[in-house]
Amino acid sequence: MEEQADLLRRIAELEKLETEHRLTIEILQGSENKYRVLLENLPQKIFHKDKNSVYVSCNNNYAHDLKIHPDEIIGKTDYDFYNKELAEKYRADDKKIMGSGKTEYIEEKYIQNGQEAVIQTAKTPLKDEKGNTIGILGIFWDITERRQIEEALKENEERYRTIIENSNDMIWTLDTEGHYQFVNKRVEEFSGLKLDYFLGKSFIPFIDKKDLPKVIDCFHKSLNGELQHYEVSVIKEDGSHFFLLVNTAPIYSKGKVVGTVSFGRDITERKKAEEQIKESLKQKLKNSNKQNKLLYYLIEGTRGGKTRAIILRHLAEKSYNANQLSRALNMDYKTIRHHLEVLVKYRIIMRNHEGHSDLYFISNNIAESLNSFDYEK
Repeated sequence: MEEQADLLRRIAELEKLETEHRLTIEILQGSENKYRVLLENLPQKIFHKDKNSVYVSCNNNYAHDLKIHPDEIIGKTDYDFYNKELAEKYRADDKKIMGSGKTEYIEEKYIQNGQEAVIQTAKTPLKDEKGNTIGILGIFWDITERRQIEEALKENEERYRTIIENSNDMIWTLDTEGHYQFVNKRVEEFSGLKLDYFLGKSFIPFIDKKDLPKVIDCFHKSLNGELQHYEVSVIKEDGSHFFLLVNTAPIYSKGKVVGTVSFGRDITERKKAEEQIKESLKQKLKNSNKQNKLLYYLIEGTRGGKTRAIILRHLAEKSYNANQLSRALNMDYKTIRHHLEVLVKYRIIMRNHEGHSDLYFISNNIAESLNSFDYEK
């Protein structure tokens, strides 16, 4: 009886172990199926080779590129699918990675549908339970379009850099704190300072104090997305000043303002010319005021002013000598000569010796000033 009971107990234990083993197999099979479904639906190409670089398996995407069924890759090598140069390159990479035991990322050529492409490949060694390398697992994806975009961007960057570096305008960029991030060669040439001197420095020390509030205001408005246009006096390292006409715009990255870019044109000579014109006009105005005051005094502030006004009115029409004026005005010759000498003395009129007598005439600006006086008083 005891032997029979022991036998039944052992049978029960075996049945239990068998059930557990079956469940374990089902779980493993379920996991394997789950991961296989995952691998088969990944957009990347995946392959498994043994330690001799012979294919063991691959996913559907890789098989599709090779125009085979996944099972057909078993026992094949790279020589069966690629030209000798590529096959030897792939196998050399496999050997190197299995020898080092480290994962590597490789950018390399790849033939797809007869066309050369660029791929990014990740290869990692496969090891058994004892740590021995038994093969290699590879996964790769097409980066041809990305490379083309990068090359196009690089070409555009080089083109724009050439334009910027050879521009007659000064060009610089600031971060959101107002620190220089870039200046072009024109800035370096004009200031005598190199790019490294500007990088990371604030723009504030370079601006004339009287213009600083305006420039700071324009900078903040640019950070708020507004285009700015202004003139500014800039201080050189030697303390001298030059003037710029500046256009400033915000720089965006992913929809956010990350700084400003400014284009500055040297207008120093123009500003000097404007100042000279202003000074000239100011001097003319000053002189004109003196002349008006003097005319007022000679015509309305002293005796004989009416006579002098009549003389000036005639001289405004044409030049006369003393005798001609005496006859034209029906006045005494000596009186006419006296008034003419007074007007010459104060440089209201001028005289020029012609023949046997002096000819008197009046300048245009004096003639214009006479319009403000009433000759009939």
